[in-house]
Amino acid sequence: MPPIRRNLIRRNRYLVPNSIVVTRGCPQHCDFCYKDAFFQGGRGFYTQRVDDALAEIARLPGRHLYFLDDHLLGDRRFAEALFSGMKGMRRLFQGAATVDSILRGNLIERAAEAGLRSIFVGFETLAPENLRRSNKRQNLGRDYKAVADRLHSLGIMINGSFVFGMDEDGDDVFKRTVDWAIEHGITTATFHIQTPYPGTRLHAQMVHEGRIVTRDWNLYDTRHVVYKPALLKPEALKAGYDWAYKEFYRWGAIARASLHHGTMKHQAKHFFYASGWKRFEGLWNMLIRARQLAKVTPLLEAVLSRVTGAGDAEAGREFGGETAAASELLPILSAESASARR
Repeated sequence: MPPIRRNLIRRNRYLVPNSIVVTRGCPQHCDFCYKDAFFQGGRGFYTQRVDDALAEIARLPGRHLYFLDDHLLGDRRFAEALFSGMKGMRRLFQGAATVDSILRGNLIERAAEAGLRSIFVGFETLAPENLRRSNKRQNLGRDYKAVADRLHSLGIMINGSFVFGMDEDGDDVFKRTVDWAIEHGITTATFHIQTPYPGTRLHAQMVHEGRIVTRDWNLYDTRHVVYKPALLKPEALKAGYDWAYKEFYRWGAIARASLHHGTMKHQAKHFFYASGWKRFEGLWNMLIRARQLAKVTPLLEAVLSRVTGAGDAEAGREFGGETAAASELLPILSAESASARR
């Protein structure tokens, strides 16, 4: 593919102007995922040439990168070469991967050494039968706690993905899921109502069973109930989904989850990132309208800076230096946040 014409992007309008994709698709085949429908008739997973990916990264100014890949660790050889090439670039980056890829081998350690500071993880459900029914076999028999502990030990924050409304989900699924996420120090959580996207095996199954209740594709956004759940009433599923977001992002819940970490710096990092993720939506809307998102990028980099152990002097210098640079923004953010609340 030709190099991206990044000169066409107005960088000052984005919090994360350095978004990048170095792989396409995913090697897994979950029944609810759009990927197999999107790549129907062809290969479902592609990687860029490593040298091309590194050249694209080298062209990007600043420190922060956001890999939009569905599964950044999906091809071990590619990922090893990518992270090896990125060592020494002093990048801070975010990405996504699966439970099994985090537990297998030392690839996640290589990613952390290259600058990985936050990762989206598809936990999806705490019920093994739901995993079997949805063909998410890569999560079966995996220790979710071990995933969280390993990532935390490397100073990597976790954005946990959870799906409600699978066929084994009853009324207790919302509290069980939120409690587990808080107790294991998950930094941010993305909750979803199960959505049978057209072209997926899940959609075909629900059509066959007569469970689809609407074909208004505007509602197929993981926020609305568009099918008949097996054990939950549709209104209970929607209410539970809304409750989970509200409960997980309560100030008290954010504080409890942050205390899971062993050092004050890591606790502060968790608290500020989780708070900024969901508690200040009014402020983010204001910054977007004012086209001032770029001014907050140093603050994002400060929160993403490396924090591992109390004895990590280099980590302390990095975190302290970034925080000092970002502190100039705090009075502005505080004033705008107060204005947004009014």
